[in-house]
Amino acid sequence: MTQHHLLDQLLYNGKESIIYPTAKIIAPEKLLLDDYAVICDFCFVMAGIYTKIGKYSRLSPYSMITGGGETYIHDYVDISYGAKIISGSDDIYSGYLSLPRIPSNQRKICRQRIEIHSYAYIGIHSIIFPGITIGEGAVTEPNTIVKTNLEPWTIYSGENCKKIGIRKRLAFGQS
Repeated sequence: MTQHHLLDQLLYNGKESIIYPTAKIIAPEKLLLDDYAVICDFCFVMAGIYTKIGKYSRLSPYSMITGGGETYIHDYVDISYGAKIISGSDDIYSGYLSLPRIPSNQRKICRQRIEIHSYAYIGIHSIIFPGITIGEGAVTEPNTIVKTNLEPWTIYSGENCKKIGIRKRLAFGQS
């Protein structure tokens, strides 16, 4: 599919938004790419039920949105290199399997909404699990695993997503 053809298939293609040539988009008709948003090379986006990438937000190279649920990335959000946003996964704990080609009665996929509020920064190789809300201006340091909601303007780190500090609010104000 040509880049021009892909942009024509989006649910919404904002002013001067960019999808770089080696990005892979599944279900582009369910992807809203707002004004000045960027999906860099080597990203993978499975738009799922619905995916919005807000104004001026960026998916850096090797980052991914997957799982087939709903993902709302608000304005001015930076998803750093290799970060993973997972809006759904297989239920392997309740007597089901996770193999893609098995009969549907042997597989149960649980999909949830993920919301990342404006001015958040998701650090390199961080993982966001299904059902999570990231507060405005929140930060995850590299390799943070997020399984609980994050408070606004707070910095988190590590596999247990420990709160380690407060992020200074933006000097120029936000809307």
